[in-house]
Amino acid sequence: MDTAPSALAVFDAAAVSAGLSTEAAITAVRGAMVALSTGGVRQQLRSFISLGPGRTFAIMPAAFVGGERPGYFGAKLVSVYADGHGGKAHEGLVVLFDGASGRPVCLADAAEVTALRTAAASAVATDALARPDADTLALVGVGRQALAHALALKTVRRLRHIRVWGRTPEKAEAFAAAVQAATGIDTQAYDSVAETVAHAAIVCTVTAAVDPILLGAWIAPGTHVNVVGSSGPAQAEVDTALVAASRFIVDHREHVLAHGGEFLRAKAAGVIGDDHIAAEIGAVLAGQAPGRQTAEQITLYKSLGHAVQDLAVTAWLYDTVPHPTAPPLPLVDGPAAAARLDYDTCIPLVRQAMTALSRGETQQLPRGVLPLDQGHLFGVMPGALNGGPFGAKLVAVFPDNFDKGLPSHQGVIVLFDRDSGRPLGVVDGGEVTAIRTAAASAVATDALARPDAQTLALLGYGEQALTHARAIAKVRRLSRVTVWGRSASRTAAFATRLGQELGLPVRAATSAQEAVVDADIICTVTAAKEPILCGAWVPPGTHVNVVGSSIAGPAEVDHDLVIRSRFIADCREHVLRQGAEFLRAKAAGLIGDGHVAGEIGEVLAGQVEGRQSAEQVTLYKSLGHVVQDLAAAWPVLAKKD
Repeated sequence: MDTAPSALAVFDAAAVSAGLSTEAAITAVRGAMVALSTGGVRQQLRSFISLGPGRTFAIMPAAFVGGERPGYFGAKLVSVYADGHGGKAHEGLVVLFDGASGRPVCLADAAEVTALRTAAASAVATDALARPDADTLALVGVGRQALAHALALKTVRRLRHIRVWGRTPEKAEAFAAAVQAATGIDTQAYDSVAETVAHAAIVCTVTAAVDPILLGAWIAPGTHVNVVGSSGPAQAEVDTALVAASRFIVDHREHVLAHGGEFLRAKAAGVIGDDHIAAEIGAVLAGQAPGRQTAEQITLYKSLGHAVQDLAVTAWLYDTVPHPTAPPLPLVDGPAAAARLDYDTCIPLVRQAMTALSRGETQQLPRGVLPLDQGHLFGVMPGALNGGPFGAKLVAVFPDNFDKGLPSHQGVIVLFDRDSGRPLGVVDGGEVTAIRTAAASAVATDALARPDAQTLALLGYGEQALTHARAIAKVRRLSRVTVWGRSASRTAAFATRLGQELGLPVRAATSAQEAVVDADIICTVTAAKEPILCGAWVPPGTHVNVVGSSIAGPAEVDHDLVIRSRFIADCREHVLRQGAEFLRAKAAGLIGDGHVAGEIGEVLAGQVEGRQSAEQVTLYKSLGHVVQDLAAAWPVLAKKD
């Protein structure tokens, strides 16, 4: 792989703050919100992994689509540590990919990006919804977001007064002085929320409150309210009366219906229904829905925050600001990853990770797959090792890159420190994936193939075929290898190369059937959409690793092979969701969920029997899991060349 994280542009918090002006952030976020509401964005609901009391890992993927040129895509990965042991409450990265090549191109400090884009989003909403003559701002909260909001909102309205409230009077007074110094606007602290908002035309709630601190009874007609602090269904900064009395505008309808705490409380009380959401702010900006309808109307903008906002401002930085020359974060590129991770190291690591997975000692979410333009895909795989690092693998799948001389899979593995929540570093995802996938098949082969297995058939001649040959040779004494692929010339060239490397006889077969007819071990490592291996061709006693298809849909082997095999999964839950070969046979009514005999980790732990006889055909369905990536990438990051 030629992906090179060391060539990524990396903007730390200082570089983001220095490079991203408020005006630029507002412009970028305005465009992102219009795109979100007009079909120019694909995103998934944010997902979470709990890391213990008060500790959460949040994953937010999104992509800009449908433009004249392929748009940027990527994800925000952020730890939220509310227990006081992780420094800043939010730590993480925004990871930006190029839409044309699928290459990861930029990392930006997520906390700084979030602070600036959140305030920019409120400024965009205020500009669209507040009265033109609004000149008094009330800030309910005295943290970082409150100051960012003061700086952002003064660019869209001519503010004459800022009113501030915080739970601690001394902090509120000090904050008021800081706001006045930063903005040049008269700023005063008040003793109560009611007093603070009494004469305000614009109100921003930017607190960590779990229950309402702002009541509708305190809000005057004509006020615009930005509700910002709560981002989950269990939190609410404003009461049901204010929600019901307002023209309720949201950043994104689907997310507010799932995570908008204030809205969900009012709905649960029977006061409103889903139709109380008047519009998305992007639709208002695009002229598709009215915003403020009268001078007396109370408008409310519910902000949850979205990855498209993060990606938009990060893309602006990447496109506009000179890239920092000294990355502040450890980065390991493809060649360095390959040099640091050998099969003798990786196979035991994967064996241990899969055993831990089956014992419930790891955490992972089902792989998220976001469709991009031109049939491309963006895969998101978050997880956590027990007592070790957590993080995610982000990978772009661009099958047509092969014809351009570029890798079809490009990505990164981002690792976070369990104790502090801070990003530890970034490792090239391509090299680690290539090695750990083959290592996983080697682990399964060692556990399931006959001890005397010595002939290997490879269906496919790409990178995974090469790594599988290397890995399988570590667990069985191979006597020969047979290779088949769709192109006879490429198959022959690959066979020659492999034979020279392994020092074994390697033959190019003219058909898949010919390749497997006398094989003890078979590995399918293709991009086939329909089966290329039939059960009728597989001899008794063979072990088969089915590797190429990692999502529901494309299938490399037929129903017959699935039915007649002892079917072992890398992860039962994931195979039941995304194991294409299994799902096709199940949909045909030929098998049920019980056909999954066990997980490879259960076999390794002695909890489930593996091979039961010398004549049995065993099949290992490999989807690949982030726990394998994290287990393999952690020593790569820690090891020095």
